Amino acid sequence: MSHWLTRVSGLCLTAAVLLTSCEKEGDQVVMQQSGNTTVASTASTLVLNDGNSASNVTTISWAPASYGYAAAPSYILQFDTKAGNFTGSKMQEVNVGTATSKTFTGAELNTLLLQLGLPTTGTSSDVVVRVKTVLSSKVNAPFSAPVNLKVTPYKVVINYPSLYVPGNHQGWNPATAPTVGAFNSNNNQLYEGYVNFGTASPEFKFTSVPAWSGTNYGNGNGGKLSTDGGAGNLTVPTTGYYLLKADVGALTWSATKTTWGVIGSATPNGWNSDTPLTFDATTGVWSARVALTVGEIKFRANNDWTINFGDGFNGSNPKVAPDGVLDYGGDNLAITTAGTYTITLDLSKPGNYAYSVK
Repeated sequence: MSHWLTRVSGLCLTAAVLLTSCEKEGDQVVMQQSGNTTVASTASTLVLNDGNSASNVTTISWAPASYGYAAAPSYILQFDTKAGNFTGSKMQEVNVGTATSKTFTGAELNTLLLQLGLPTTGTSSDVVVRVKTVLSSKVNAPFSAPVNLKVTPYKVVINYPSLYVPGNHQGWNPATAPTVGAFNSNNNQLYEGYVNFGTASPEFKFTSVPAWSGTNYGNGNGGKLSTDGGAGNLTVPTTGYYLLKADVGALTWSATKTTWGVIGSATPNGWNSDTPLTFDATTGVWSARVALTVGEIKFRANNDWTINFGDGFNGSNPKVAPDGVLDYGGDNLAITTAGTYTITLDLSKPGNYAYSVK
């Protein structure tokens, strides 16, 4: 009788130990698949543009994972640059659930590519894609071998409501005048943009349409705008590249003359002072050839932090991913490889402020 009780007690103790072991916090079960998941793309070279933004441009598919028993794995597609190789801070993930394929429109794929920080200058870039298989939080997720894509993304230009800025800098023609845009989500009556005044004694007006037939905003004195068609012209003191702001609700305006440079740990002067950029009136772009080290850079105006640009807001909630469009006060731009680069800053399209480092 005691022998039988001893055996039962031993079995109970063994079961308890096993249960305790399985439930221990932090344990992971490593399960082997029957083979590597193979990824395929219906197109390996992709040139994206406005024309194919709404069309399906590629389908990425893979064989379902097998664990030797009835399992229900889910899948995550991972995208990275070839240089990043799934270790870069800009790697993008697309959760596809239990599906074993994902079809992308041109616009969907372009958004991913912009978030990887790829150039939008018509240059092709190498991207790698792989599948992460997920069974549970207790199971190590295996990865497929990557598939290589050669992709050319395009810049998405948002056409915001605009005011036109005709003046003696361009022959007083509203149809060909530069613009300021209403892209402030908190105030749709506030217009902003950058205009180069290359003519001595600059004079100009704001117009609501690219003609003189709409509302014309002239000088109301003391920083005020006047909608009287006979009001005098607006002026700035000297030639130069100005940040213009016009509030058509409050009927106020301002102009800030700017010069631009880059600063940061990757630049020759570090975070101490700017490396200047030079403005080209023909192209409307600021640029410089600069020797950079591994580190970070930002753009700023007038050797001061009052007006500065980065790309994205990594620490915000929700996170704003880098997309190739500059943000006021945005995140630093990473330089991952030392070299001499042509840095460009293009502020000619309101709300679509762009840059390149190549």
